[in-house]
Amino acid sequence: MAGKKSKGTKLKVFSGKEARLNRLILQILETKKLAKYDVFLEIRRIKGFKHEDSKTVYRRIDALDKEGWIAKNGARRAKVQGESILYELTPKGKAALRLDKKSIEEFLRTATEKQLLTFIDLFMQN
Repeated sequence: MAGKKSKGTKLKVFSGKEARLNRLILQILETKKLAKYDVFLEIRRIKGFKHEDSKTVYRRIDALDKEGWIAKNGARRAKVQGESILYELTPKGKAALRLDKKSIEEFLRTATEKQLLTFIDLFMQN
């Protein structure tokens, strides 16, 4: 599931020693809303991450939430804690995953003139 290298644009969220785990967490949360523990269980099922510590996963989730890549959205009943907070991918996180798969250079090469004008308009707003 989690690729070792990016095929697209280099982003800070996918750099450093936490890059593989960040990419994996974002990919897992792309499809559904999950609690921290559920994300941890999903990660443990993947080859190469079987010995990942729960505290490490929880810290990464907190860091991604603080930086705005994922967001809290709802809660559900849990056996031990009472309620577990559910996390989902933000538009910023979805954009990061798309840019990780496709580079800006490839987009510029293949985009139509209309797409390029829209792209320029979006960047000029900020």
